[in-house]
Amino acid sequence: MRFFIDDLPVIFPYDYVYPEQYQYMCGLKRSLDSKGHGMLEMPSGTGKTVSLLSLIIAYQQFYPGRRKLVYCSRTVPEIDKALAELKRLMEYRQQQGCQDENFIGLGLTSRKNLCVHPRVSMERKGAVVDARCREMTSSWVRTKAQTVGNIELCDFYEKIQTMETSELLPSGVYTLEDLTDYGKANGMCPYFLSRRVIPMADVIIYSFHYMLDPKVAELVSKQFERDSIVVFDEAHNIDSICIDSLSIDINERTLRASTASVERLGERVEEMKAENSEKLRDEYDRL
Repeated sequence: MRFFIDDLPVIFPYDYVYPEQYQYMCGLKRSLDSKGHGMLEMPSGTGKTVSLLSLIIAYQQFYPGRRKLVYCSRTVPEIDKALAELKRLMEYRQQQGCQDENFIGLGLTSRKNLCVHPRVSMERKGAVVDARCREMTSSWVRTKAQTVGNIELCDFYEKIQTMETSELLPSGVYTLEDLTDYGKANGMCPYFLSRRVIPMADVIIYSFHYMLDPKVAELVSKQFERDSIVVFDEAHNIDSICIDSLSIDINERTLRASTASVERLGERVEEMKAENSEKLRDEYDRL
């Protein structure tokens, strides 16, 4: 169905819009118009996600500037659910005659969820997948491989490096499964593919950590435009996500290893002091 909020034509992919959904979209539009912050609430199961996407996509496509939407969710299933809802909405908009040309929507997640390398993707732990991936894609490894012939590189990553960004991904909405299938079919790494396509994308859906964790945000989110539309789904989880991002778990094994490392460092410092003292004495005697 099609209806207006002020002068904005909204395409909604259902035959009926609930009053709560309409009120939610009106409040959301006021927040976008003011270019400020907004805190909106709807009960679970009342169509919050489709209402939010319908309004923001309409706003994005109707007004000049085409601001990027960055949609933050908590878990991988929720990210995929939002991507599926976005995909359905864009298909419906196309059926209604909307000309959403060159529109790209995709999700970002970890290497573990997107890796298509036959050997690395079999690893169960995310930290192991990350380590194996870096062993084949780090810049120093690739540089060394130019002179040393027995270093394994990732062919899926290497193909991406040979292509222009505009050639990597056709327009459309890609769930995590879609992105993985596309990478397998075209011999490209879905993880690095999604990272490369970020500047071209109209909608990015990813975990809270990509926006709130300073270490991750510095790598992924710093390139977003300042006027991007940022949405935190279930924003009451922000405090716990921030605590988690800035916390570390320490166990007895870690403490023992740290203690041993500090002791070895102390021994090395004393050795260097003795060596330097002897060198200084020799130099003094020489003079």
